[in-house]
Amino acid sequence: MRLLLLAALLVLPSAARADPTTATLSPFLDAVAACAARSDLTLAVIGVEPGQTALSREQAEEVRLAVESRLQATGRVRLAPAADVVRIKGLREGTTGLSGAEAEAQIRAAFSGDASVFLVEPRRAGETAALRLQAITRNAACKATSEPLILPIRVGAGVADIDAVMESAVKALAGAAPNAGTVEVCPFVAEGGHSTCAGALTDRLVIALDAEARAPNRILKGARLDVRRTPPGTACAGALTARGRFLTDQNRQSFMELEFQRDGAVLAPTGRRRIGIEGLGCDPTPRPFLDHLAATARTDAGRLTVAATATPFSAGQRLEMRIEAHARQNLYCWVVAPDETAFVALPVRDNAASAAALKPGEAKRYPRGYGLDEIVAGEPFENLFACFGIEGGLPPELAARWLAAAPGADGEAKLLQPPDVLDLLDKIRATPGVTEATARIVVR
Repeated sequence: MRLLLLAALLVLPSAARADPTTATLSPFLDAVAACAARSDLTLAVIGVEPGQTALSREQAEEVRLAVESRLQATGRVRLAPAADVVRIKGLREGTTGLSGAEAEAQIRAAFSGDASVFLVEPRRAGETAALRLQAITRNAACKATSEPLILPIRVGAGVADIDAVMESAVKALAGAAPNAGTVEVCPFVAEGGHSTCAGALTDRLVIALDAEARAPNRILKGARLDVRRTPPGTACAGALTARGRFLTDQNRQSFMELEFQRDGAVLAPTGRRRIGIEGLGCDPTPRPFLDHLAATARTDAGRLTVAATATPFSAGQRLEMRIEAHARQNLYCWVVAPDETAFVALPVRDNAASAAALKPGEAKRYPRGYGLDEIVAGEPFENLFACFGIEGGLPPELAARWLAAAPGADGEAKLLQPPDVLDLLDKIRATPGVTEATARIVVR
């Protein structure tokens, strides 16, 4: 990736709009923090009540994972390790014969965090589930309950068939490796490029493995199974790994393959299975990385737009990007290359103008509009200029990571490697209220 665009391009504020998830979770977390008498919370999201009938086992686990993701995206909580969650859930489901006080005592002894979060009053309506979050502090002295939270769930015959394939493979694994204590889940790979269906299939596998880890028989036998998900772009290694592929053919039929590997030996392979992707909410089309990044961006031209001042640029021509905001927002922009590396463009450290929020109707050109040196096109290349806009800025931890890689008076931007690029992308896109805008930078 060329340093040419290191200073390049950035930002556009998007329009301020209330995010329903944030509106629900913020007062809930305020109440939990008051209960725990601390602001830096560690929470264990346990799940729905045993015996509820509104959600299937897979849907219940899907909802639990979605709640974890939304809580983490607030930037206000840490999540308890999966092992703690499994242990608490096992105790909760195994203490039905105990008094309330005895059951609470066992659960408190199993978890050193601040509160356990239970999902109560689940109701399903079509492709959504409504529920409340109920947090109970470790000393059981205080309880906080949220307003109803609406979450999407994947439904349909295609999803049920995929879940059946995953469940069958996981059961075959349990039979072939009954003493396995940890399984490393590698991201599904899309043949021929990048597809959101690969990520959706990885989600379904994690759901199936988490359900197995919480199975009553396993818990009663003390056969703990720790499910670890390898971040995208990183090497997937471990004594026991799960590896899957997503494929499409010329007739646009979709297929999946899944196998587990232990010490080089293949366990519980599914073979190639034709699947229906209806209900998964994914796009099966395999695309090059930059096309995939642009196609999956959460854009809203009514809030934020970015455009190159020329398409393409010619050698010797000044490179500029026009950024136009339609709402007050702080902007975070980077230049992404086809090899999945990236440079942060904005904001620039120790440059107040680049960190200032854009006002509704304000338009700027990068880099000159930020007082930065101009950039002149040289050798041919093609990159993607992408911006995230959010009112008030990213959560502190994410903002610190972004600025640590940004250019400044004391040096150039750090080249972000694929694991960092993909991890930042996932975490920023999971942040409530974020809008994206992208534009190609092409030099011919």
